[in-house]
Amino acid sequence: MATLKPLDAKAHLRILERMLVIRRFEEALVEMFEEKVFKSHYHLYIGQEATAAATMESLRDDDVMASTHRNHGHVLARGADPGEAFAEILGRATGLNRGRGGTLHMSDPARGFLATSSVVGGCVSLATGGAFAQQRRGKRGVSVAFFGDGSLEEGR
Repeated sequence: MATLKPLDAKAHLRILERMLVIRRFEEALVEMFEEKVFKSHYHLYIGQEATAAATMESLRDDDVMASTHRNHGHVLARGADPGEAFAEILGRATGLNRGRGGTLHMSDPARGFLATSSVVGGCVSLATGGAFAQQRRGKRGVSVAFFGDGSLEEGR
C-alpha cells in the first residue's frame, strides 16, 4: 500500500492561497448580488474552502472530477481564472462555458471537470463514469465526486 507524503510548506501555502481566492470570490459574489449586478440564484461555498483546496492539491493534471451546484470553490481551487468565473455567472461569452452554464453549471473541462450538476447527488454517477472512462483508456487517474451528505440521504 502506498503511503502519502507529508505536505511541505509550499503546498500549505498553495492550499491557503486557494482558500483565500475562493472566499474572496464568494464574498464579491454576494456584493454583486446585493448590488443587483445579476439576478440568478446561487449557492455559496463559504466555509468549505479547505475541502476543495486540499483535494485539488493532491490531484494530478489528468485526474477528473464532477461537482454540484456549489461548484465555484471546486472550479477555482483547480485553477480557473476568477474573472472568467464571474463572466460565466454574468452570462458573458468570455465565461468558462461561454456564459451558458451560469452559477449552477459552472465547469472547466480544460481542467478536468466532467460536468457539474444542479441535481442533488447527480455528480456521483458522472464521476463514476469518469472513473470507468479512465480505466477503459488504461489511465491510472482518479475521478472525484464533490457532494454533500444530503445527496445520499444519510445526513441528519
